[in-house]
Amino acid sequence: MPNYGRSSFRVVGFAIACVAAAAAWRFALSPSPPPVRDIEVTEILRVPASPEGRSLRVWLPQPQADEFQQVLLLSVDSEIRAISRREPDFGNPVLYFAAQPGGAGPLEVTLRYRITRREQDRAAPLPKPDAALDASARGLVVINDEVRAIAREAVGEAGDPVEKARRLYRRVLARMEYDKREAGWGRGDVLRACRVGKGNCTDFHSLFIALARAERIPARFKMGYSLPAASSGDIKGYHCWAEFYAEGRGWIPVDISEAWKHPERSDYYFGRLDANRVLVATGRELRLPGMTGKPLNYFDRPYIEADGLPLRRFDFVRTFRAIDDGGRT
Repeated sequence: MPNYGRSSFRVVGFAIACVAAAAAWRFALSPSPPPVRDIEVTEILRVPASPEGRSLRVWLPQPQADEFQQVLLLSVDSEIRAISRREPDFGNPVLYFAAQPGGAGPLEVTLRYRITRREQDRAAPLPKPDAALDASARGLVVINDEVRAIAREAVGEAGDPVEKARRLYRRVLARMEYDKREAGWGRGDVLRACRVGKGNCTDFHSLFIALARAERIPARFKMGYSLPAASSGDIKGYHCWAEFYAEGRGWIPVDISEAWKHPERSDYYFGRLDANRVLVATGRELRLPGMTGKPLNYFDRPYIEADGLPLRRFDFVRTFRAIDDGGRT
């Protein structure tokens, strides 16, 4: 008989949100209050039955709370008790579930969040960059002679880091094409991006991060998902962007793939982000607490191990609906 130690529970009103009090340097003053998306997100994970005697461990990313995103975990429904943990390098919040040998499954986990996302119209002040994580080659973010040459040519005589980053942003925008028809897209492979010049948001921003780091500008990867314009529906796929650090100003966001799709807003997406997104995780080459597999290229959906080996066969669905508070959505 299935035996996951069944004990359904709910966590109600557990806030993982924190709103930074410090004011940050502004790129521009908005003439009106920033737009807001106030939504309820439901995530359902289904893991099929596993052979008797297999242990099962599940890591689920939690949306991050920051100055521009408030997150309230409304409920957790599961046969296994959830444990809150943090990924050690970037501090990404994780919900961890562990089923001991003796059960055959299946396992289902349902999470409900309330998320309030605001337009980001200024830099984020914290934390300070980490040289090993934010300023060096790491995984597929390669910094070689070709990358250095592209960066050097793009920045020219610019000395200010923001102006350097602006020129790198424009270079990536001009060099890359949003195109997922050729094999290899979506991995954030900088060498492929240099060679092919095509890909998705991961490829655009991996190239930008490599170029920025080549110019000694700390930069890092942000993973999440886009919110459709509709008031409810499925959330499919992921969306990512990047940010770079300027001393005295903070972490400045860029979304180059959205700028490519909407060239009329290319100036906007240097230093600003619209509210039609949810931030899930920061960084790449992520080592989740207790995992035995290889570090994750990025973390936007569940990671599961069965007897210490990655398990790829599972179903995961995200849906959302707008919350109407006095006409605000």
